[in-house]
Order: sequence, then structure tokens, then C-alpha cells
Amino acid sequence: MRRNLNLIGQCALSIISTTIIIIPFMLFIQLSNGSNWSTILPFILFYIFRMTGIFFIRGIKTTLNSYSLLKISLISGLLGCIFSVLGSTYFPMYILGGFFLGLSGAWLPPSNTSLNIYLKKQNEKQKNSNIISLIMIAILGITMFSPINFRYSLCFSFYGLLYIISLYMVYQYSGYKIASHDLEESKNSYLVLFFSFLFLLFLLRSSRLMLNSEEFDYFIYGYIFFIILGVIMLFIFKSHEEKRLPRSLSFLTIINGSLGNYLFLFCSLYASGYYGREAVAFKVYLPYVLGMFLSTPTKKFIFKNMKNYSLLGVIVGLVTILATPFFSLGIFLISLFKSILNSWLTIQYSETESLPMDKRIWVKYTIQNIGSISHQFILMILASVILTSDKKTVKEFFIYSSRAVSTHNSMVIMQSWNHIATALILLLVAMYYLIILKIQYSTKDIL
Repeated sequence: MRRNLNLIGQCALSIISTTIIIIPFMLFIQLSNGSNWSTILPFILFYIFRMTGIFFIRGIKTTLNSYSLLKISLISGLLGCIFSVLGSTYFPMYILGGFFLGLSGAWLPPSNTSLNIYLKKQNEKQKNSNIISLIMIAILGITMFSPINFRYSLCFSFYGLLYIISLYMVYQYSGYKIASHDLEESKNSYLVLFFSFLFLLFLLRSSRLMLNSEEFDYFIYGYIFFIILGVIMLFIFKSHEEKRLPRSLSFLTIINGSLGNYLFLFCSLYASGYYGREAVAFKVYLPYVLGMFLSTPTKKFIFKNMKNYSLLGVIVGLVTILATPFFSLGIFLISLFKSILNSWLTIQYSETESLPMDKRIWVKYTIQNIGSISHQFILMILASVILTSDKKTVKEFFIYSSRAVSTHNSMVIMQSWNHIATALILLLVAMYYLIILKIQYSTKDIL
């Protein structure tokens, strides 16, 4: 009986860890009406804490290891689900739900991945059941597309049940042993990043949802100040973990984070402006989820050369997105191969002995999130440049990217933004290969 419960718990934990990014995102964004702060705060708090939570936990003095953080993230997620269910009867509870689910989204994936790697090395890795996982996914999908009057209470209730089952399974395990030298000391630089990114993301996301161009201007001023602060920090804080990582690995991790932002945020805004808001779920989220889940069986066929095949697949997906009629196919390809690239990066970080064992995956998520957030900031600034050159305002862009039905003007603006956004990712991939070539050339000189 206990073995069966642990199997169910493992399946539940795997599903939560995989979907914590997308499920609350999709639900909370639907609450926003663009005119009331209480309706946009659940989404904003979920998003900004999911993106910045990793910096906070690495910036405070704590002896938490990955197993402890996993338990905290599960408790936080359960609280988020409870508050979100209560939000169906008292709306402000959604705000607390967004906050706690955001923290869970920040801490659960890296801590769960770290624990899985540890168990695998100890030959204690628990198996998943495909049948149980499919049943859970099917129920989750049914609740996601249930009538709007019951959607939030049903979906968050079932999500909360998955959290409870996962908690039970995790608390049964007590063999996670990490020596003190496998942990790491806190770094004030991460707290600076936490508060800086928190502030800038709040301005950026709230300005778009509230259609407030003045707030977007404050974001730009804040970003310029952040760049100046970042340059100063590079001279003050010398011992950051990137020094202990191959430059090519760090840069590829940044690309991985940028791809995540490109897929999830840019493509959502693009689809909303080009096809209409109602098309986003089927044009973006559905192929995104399909690609993510099909990546596991696909990577078995390319395991020996995962990195090169995944980058090639990403490039094909990016070029496909430029051909608008095949937009959803491009989303699927990028999601598929980006997930495979992410798996390859996880393997590389787990084997990097220059990093503390318990924090290797934490480091990956830190650099990854820096790439994702930085890409988002640059992309939005580029969008404002496009608008200025076309004699349009930022507020018009916000309206274009949130229309229920697309217009000719919104399609033209989004198409221009698509070309620049896609070219930016392709440029990053090209820069990665230039770094590889430079490293190979330097190695030949030494030899």
C-alpha cells in the first residue's frame, strides 16, 4: 500500500514540477480585466516571485538543502492552492494564492531536480507510472477547460490534491545527506538581483496589464540604472559561480532561459496581437505543452548528441515561426528541443565538480533566470523602439497585444516584432557557436 502511495506521489510531484510554470500562469492571467489592481496582482505576484525566488533563497543566510527547500516549496504551493480556492468566494484571496504559488514555482523545479539526481546516484530513483501520470494530466486538463464558474475552484482543488500527495511521498524519505562543504554561503549580490528584478518586473508586467505607458517609462529608467549598477557589481563581487563554469556552458544556459521567455511571453503576446486573445491557448499553450511532454521519448533517440540536435531543432523552430502560417508548428518544435536542451544542461551541471554538489542545479536556474529576465527586458525595449519609429505609442502596443480580435495594424506591428525577436534568439545561438570556435582555436594554440 505504502509503495503504491509513493508511486502516485512521485507521479504527482513530477506533474507539478513540470506544470507549475504554465498552469497558474494561464489561470491568473485570465483574472485580469486591465482596469483593477486586485485582478492583476495574482498574476503579477505569481510571475515576479517565480522568476526571482531563486535569487532570494541564494541571497539569505540559511542552511537549507535541496530536500528541505523541496518540502518548503510544496507547503508553499499547497497554501497557494488553498488561498486560490478561497478566491472563488472572496477574490482578494487570489493575491495570496499568486504569491505562494510563485514561491513554489521558483523553488520546486530546482530542488526536485536536485533530489532526483541525488537519488539516481544512490540507486534509489523511484519510477513513474505512465498510466497514473496520464490520468492525472487528463483530470487536470478537464478542470482547466471546465466552465468558468467552476474552473478555478476545480483546478486549484485538484492541483492542491497533487501537492498533498507529493508532500506525503516526500516526507516518507529521510535519507538525503549532504555535508556542509556541499552547501554554499549566501551572497549579497543575489539579494541585490532579487530586489532589482522584483522591482523592474513589477513595473513591466503591471504597465502592460494596466495599459500604463508612464509606468513603462519608469521601467526603462529603472533598467538603465540597473545596467549601471550591474557594471559596478561586476567589479565588487568577483567570486560568482560563473567563474567556476565553462563560458560556453554559462552562455548556453542564458540561451536556454531566453528561449523560455521567447516561448512563453513573446509568443503569447504575438499570438494575441496577430490572431486574437482567444487563440493563444491553442496557438501557443497547447503546442508548448505537447512539445514539453514529447521531449522525454524523443531525447532517447538523440541521446548521444543531444546538444547539437536540440540546437538544430530550435533553429528550425525559430525559422518556422517566421513563416506565420506555421506558427504553432514552430512553437511545438522549439518547446520540444528546448526541453531536450534543458535536460542536457541539467546533466552537465550535475557533473560540474567545481560547484557545491547540492547547489549545482540551483546555479543552473540562477543563470537561466538571469537570461530569461534580461531577454524580456531587451525585447520590450526593442518593441518600444519599433513603435517610436512607426510613430505609435507604447499604450497602443499594449492594446494591440491584448485584443480579443486582431486588426490589420496589430498584425503589422506584431509581424515586425516577430522578425526582431526571432532574430535576437538566432543571434544568441550564433554567438554561442562563435564562443565554441574561439575556445577550440585557443586550445589548438596551446597544443
